[in-house]
Amino acid sequence: MDTLDNTDWDVVISGTGLPQSLLALSLSRSGKKILHVDRNDYYGGDEAALSLSEAEEWAKKHAGEASATYTNAILTQPDAQEGRGKLGFSRAYSLALAPHLIYARSSLLPAIVSSRTHSQLDFQAVGSWFTVTTEGSLTRLTRVPSGREDVFREDSLDLRAKRSLMKFLRFVASYDGEDEQQRMQELKDLPLAVALKDHFGMNSVTAVTPLLALALPTVVEANTTAGFAVPRIARHLRSIGMFGPGFSAVLPKWGGLAEISQVACRACAVGGGVYVLGKGIESQTAGDGTVHLELTGGEKVTTKWLVGTASDLPSTLGSRTRALKEDMAKGIYIISSPFTSLFPPTSEGGVTPAGAVVWVDIPGPSTPGVRILVHSSESGECPAGQCVLYASVRGDFEVIDNAVNSLLESVSDQPRPSILWQMHYRHHVQVDKGADPGSDKSTLVLPSLSIDLVLEDEVLENVRIMWQKITGDSAESFMEFEAREGAEDEEAV
Repeated sequence: MDTLDNTDWDVVISGTGLPQSLLALSLSRSGKKILHVDRNDYYGGDEAALSLSEAEEWAKKHAGEASATYTNAILTQPDAQEGRGKLGFSRAYSLALAPHLIYARSSLLPAIVSSRTHSQLDFQAVGSWFTVTTEGSLTRLTRVPSGREDVFREDSLDLRAKRSLMKFLRFVASYDGEDEQQRMQELKDLPLAVALKDHFGMNSVTAVTPLLALALPTVVEANTTAGFAVPRIARHLRSIGMFGPGFSAVLPKWGGLAEISQVACRACAVGGGVYVLGKGIESQTAGDGTVHLELTGGEKVTTKWLVGTASDLPSTLGSRTRALKEDMAKGIYIISSPFTSLFPPTSEGGVTPAGAVVWVDIPGPSTPGVRILVHSSESGECPAGQCVLYASVRGDFEVIDNAVNSLLESVSDQPRPSILWQMHYRHHVQVDKGADPGSDKSTLVLPSLSIDLVLEDEVLENVRIMWQKITGDSAESFMEFEAREGAEDEEAV
């Protein structure tokens, strides 16, 4: 197609972030005429994965404090020193702006299978959870126990604390059952530490920290309620063993959620969707059931439906500025060590994971713990002999730098691993979960992904709502595709 000017579409999707790309996938067999644009020259939108050179350009673009999803980006490459290792070439890296854990019980995974796109994706295990705690001058790295045997092998807990912890974990396993409903009602508004002490006899701070690592809250410990933590801990425990012994979550290889976005967009292109990068929506007007759009470059198109997240739709930019309530400091660090001690096999004879989770406890009541995802070179995000750390906290860049240094101090590798490259930025997300994500008649606004480290099932549910508005089909047929004739699942264009 030489030009888009004066063309008419059934659906125009703005942005190639995960929500929009999943919608494109869901519409790929609908027979509708779909135009999918992105003002960036890469796929993935807010969930993009970048090479080193792309990250450098991205940091320059997002260095300011303008109202955007990402701001205050600062890129630093320490001066090379003998023995500290060297960076690889630019495209040897695929650094995720918004890495997420995908639990084995996530609704996304069966949807990927039923939509026939799973053969194009490579999921790898996220194996162990760790805590980093500091007492005086001593920094300690501790693996979080994942079952009864692990609890009773843990030498940092006395026998009473182990029994109390097992009592709590048995409750978590059935917290949403009929027998535990009354107790859950009593606990849900209590701070987690208070609930553990008063209802399970768990006085040890050492026992609370691993549970925070499984819950991964974004608020300080005192504000982390049992009602928040218990379902999240249960999700973790219930996911263990679904895809293999000893692990509960997975990550997509080659750049996380951006890889899912690309595969989803490819499936839509196979179904006839038209893709144009480097072209966004500059203005829109609606009337008589038709949306009139002006694209970057001045081309004008019309559509029955316009869909995107708030950051990709010009009509929502004003309201989005007022709704920026979630804010997170983030850092990406390339480390000169493979950190093999963080990636033990998931079980005897099990797989070697490509991901690990670290909760760095921050002393004091005013700052929450720092959450760090550690990805090995097997994730496809860095060369062999290195790993990538993704750190985040509701706080300042200094807090995550200190947390990363604590992790480096606690790992037994000698000499101490070095930071070869790092980038800080702030991540802002609109909070609108209470609203109908598709309340406009012809312009549908998909909620952005939250600042949570865990991919939430609401992401796919919001896509399903939009899909039903556009197609009018029943929920039972959402993402349920037959194999294409003469093809094994979806093939590349």
